Amino acid sequence: MKRIWILAFLLMLTGVSCRQSRQTQAQGWRAEWQRFKAEKDSLFKFADWSPLTPEDRAMFNGLNYFDYDPSWRFELPLYVYPNPQKMIIKGTRPGDERPALRYGYFQFAKNGTPIKLDVIKISGQNSDDGHLFLGFWDATSGEQTYAGGRYIDLKRVGENMFIVDFNFAYNPYCAYSDRYSCAIPPFSNQIPIPVKAGEKLFKEHH
Repeated sequence: MKRIWILAFLLMLTGVSCRQSRQTQAQGWRAEWQRFKAEKDSLFKFADWSPLTPEDRAMFNGLNYFDYDPSWRFELPLYVYPNPQKMIIKGTRPGDERPALRYGYFQFAKNGTPIKLDVIKISGQNSDDGHLFLGFWDATSGEQTYAGGRYIDLKRVGENMFIVDFNFAYNPYCAYSDRYSCAIPPFSNQIPIPVKAGEKLFKEHH
């Protein structure tokens, strides 16, 4: 009986330790996200290349975000298509067409909803060249977030393994000004549930 109580006590300590470890991880992710927001706000306010109009910069006090939600952070394998198909990624400006490859995809589930997102390699070059582009829409698009979709910059953490953190999802420059032509995410990348993570709508320009 004594051994059973000791085992139960050790299991309880392990459970507490795991919960504390997850909490510590989430705190680190949130701190990184807060630094990201502060640095981006500073650049949008003061950098010469800021996408904001002079009028918007004068009134700018920071971009709008959903609160950090660690459940929207994933570490995922990138499944590369055996024969990536050539395609064209259109920009928001008429005539803006960018050669690309439908390179691979991420597959995961959120709250029981299966999600598959294509990853596009813009430039249409060989498998070692090009920029990996992940753009998406979700059930908040056009209401709480930019109607043209949002982007995520991928962070490689191993061979074909990436951090996909929707808390870092951001608006293309077209959300701030009509001066830009921005890549339109593939229509296959429509998430059927609300992604209440990442950047919210800035304001209407149209």
